[in-house]
Amino acid sequence: MNDGPPAGAGEEARVNLPVRETRNQRGVALPLALFALVMLSGLLLAFLTMAGMEPEIAANLGDVTRARFVAEAGVEWAFDQLVVNPNWSAVLATNNGLMTTGQALPGLTPAFGTFAAQIRNDNQAGDPALTGQPIDGGSATTDTNGAVVLTASGTYRGVTRQIQVVLRRVNLPPFPGAYSMPGVQADLWFQNANFDIDGRDWKCTANCDDPNPANRTYALNPDQSKMKYGIATQTGTQQNISGGTTTYEQRAEVRLDTAGKQSNVRGKDQTNPAASTTGLNTVAPDAGLNPAVMQNFLTQLAQFSGTTVLQSTIPCPMVLSGNAADSSRPQLTNGCGTNQSLDLGSRDNPKLVYFRGQLHPTSSFTGVRMTGTPIRGAGIFIVEDGDLRVTNQLDWDGVVIVTGQYVSSIFESGSRATVYGATVSNETVWNEGGAQTTYWDGYFTSSNTVRLRHSQEALDLVQRALLFRMSTWREL
Repeated sequence: MNDGPPAGAGEEARVNLPVRETRNQRGVALPLALFALVMLSGLLLAFLTMAGMEPEIAANLGDVTRARFVAEAGVEWAFDQLVVNPNWSAVLATNNGLMTTGQALPGLTPAFGTFAAQIRNDNQAGDPALTGQPIDGGSATTDTNGAVVLTASGTYRGVTRQIQVVLRRVNLPPFPGAYSMPGVQADLWFQNANFDIDGRDWKCTANCDDPNPANRTYALNPDQSKMKYGIATQTGTQQNISGGTTTYEQRAEVRLDTAGKQSNVRGKDQTNPAASTTGLNTVAPDAGLNPAVMQNFLTQLAQFSGTTVLQSTIPCPMVLSGNAADSSRPQLTNGCGTNQSLDLGSRDNPKLVYFRGQLHPTSSFTGVRMTGTPIRGAGIFIVEDGDLRVTNQLDWDGVVIVTGQYVSSIFESGSRATVYGATVSNETVWNEGGAQTTYWDGYFTSSNTVRLRHSQEALDLVQRALLFRMSTWREL
């Protein structure tokens, strides 16, 4: 009977049993290298793909940018067309407001991009949110509030972008004369005055950017298609303080004739509008000139964005004192605390300056007095319900308006005034309480030099820079 292995057999058996060897890492480098190579190859391929797309992305971005710039050029082009065309309703009625399509940039070929421009009236339901004002009560082709919506598109290499803006305007009223008198009086006074009222069209021809008008050169425009009368009045008759009536035209003519100053007024000949003349034939009535039109214009100006109305009162009348260091920034004072510099603008940055006076039935309230060193400016200068009294030198490009009750444009002895554009005296009450013998709508006293000259260039400057606004610029 075998009860077990012999003595010593266990140790030998344990020695002879197979032993599992520890696993080594020989050969792992190759798979890792291959894996890294594949990863790096993938990254390289991705980078190469992205690098290949970058020029295309940059080109697309460049095309989009250029298309947007072309659309902006379309906005500016349409702006230039509309600013000189007061009849926006006619534009709306033509081809549904389509102003142009596929037009190349000025001086360039279509390869540099083309633009289209179209306007519509602001009479759609959602337009108040766009324009900030009530819906136009007119039709799709009839503008009644001086606002339209312009959409311009620009296309470059197949990429198109659109820009939409709101355009607003306040149209200048008709100024048919270098000196216009739309009011209920046409009373002038010439006391040995040296003056020149000229309705022929003048324009700046040299040094036009010089802030000092004395350094500029003004000359007659070779194109006299915009020539005006020397003096224009409204049509009809005015009441005389002594009784009876006289036509406004005759009232102005008799003052000119009595003073022996017929040769000092020149402009369009009312009997031959294609020619100019001097004297009474260039003193003429015009149906478009009347108090209602002028008041509507002034009301719109007072409500126009950016307009600040400066109050001149009987106890505290406004005085503009020339600034020798800067003639376009005189000092404004009123003796009651106001003491500030007032920017009267320049040809490249015209201003709207609006003074409102206070009713004074004795016709002796000076709403604004100009004194001291020369005062120069450009834009629209308005004095309402008060006289404008010039005692120094005034140079202005644009429009000067004196309007309201018991008012006068007074050029005192020793003063010098030059206005290129239009000068308006608008008296709104005919009976000045007996003061007509001492205060006139236009008062030219002795030893002064006054030049009131029509300039369509100056009027276009005012219309474009002050009365034509662009807002709500957005890319569609």
